[in-house]
Amino acid sequence: MVHQGKVQRWLLVIMLLAVNLPPLLLSSFPAGFALYFQLFVSALIVLALFIKARVKVRDSNIIYRVELWGLPLYYKTVYTEEMRRIEFKRSNWASKVAVVRVEKGFDLRFALFGDGLFEDLSQFAKRNDLELRKSKDYQTIEKLGSNRLR
Repeated sequence: MVHQGKVQRWLLVIMLLAVNLPPLLLSSFPAGFALYFQLFVSALIVLALFIKARVKVRDSNIIYRVELWGLPLYYKTVYTEEMRRIEFKRSNWASKVAVVRVEKGFDLRFALFGDGLFEDLSQFAKRNDLELRKSKDYQTIEKLGSNRLR
């Protein structure tokens, strides 16, 4: 199953306002290089609104893909032989994070995904005999989530 991550659009909108609102309110529009820099940063923030992260957990690998309008910006496939362990942690007050530790290269960090991804990663680790670490905070979030379902 393909899991799609959430983009914090509200944060990007705040950043866009922080870049563009002060010159509008103060009526002091930048000139020259500053104007081009402001337009460039604004364009990057608007493009970031359309970025999607997708993760597919298969039997023997994990595929991570970052897309902009369906065009891949970043693509990585990690096989079980390349993985050291999977760690589950707490990010915010009630947000879960999964980190796939890789032998060589960058670790994969999954935040702001649905609970289905974390369940799939847990089952993936058990199926492939990978080390699975869950922090105490993460276990507390799991217990609270299971109590809400009852």
